[in-house]
Amino acid sequence: MAKKAAFILLVEDDPDISAIAVMALHLDPALTVTPMRTGDDALQHLGSSPKPDLILVDNNLPDMDGVALVKAIKAFVSEAPPIAFFTAAVRSSDIERYEAAGAVGTIAKPFDPVGLAAQVRALLPSTLG
Repeated sequence: MAKKAAFILLVEDDPDISAIAVMALHLDPALTVTPMRTGDDALQHLGSSPKPDLILVDNNLPDMDGVALVKAIKAFVSEAPPIAFFTAAVRSSDIERYEAAGAVGTIAKPFDPVGLAAQVRALLPSTLG
């Protein structure tokens, strides 16, 4: 029996980065991706759709920063899925803030499209990765 595909929610406001990331992740048939442009869109999606297996969050969204979104998700969703940052803000102080908010990891931008799926798989719960 085939494993179910891992569902990734990508919260990224830049349409070009989002399109490249979605294409790169779709190269792996075990990953499905739904892109969102704002934190509010992501919260609405989480309220009305199946829970993703991993949420990738840009730290610089037009309506809130990523840490605020992580806190909002954890307050809004019982048993929030794992959340990782997908951002260019990767100084050690930034990563400490993400980890303090509960992030399971950080993927730095610019990213390697060829290696993105492997980076995402490494962040998935062990039952899916």
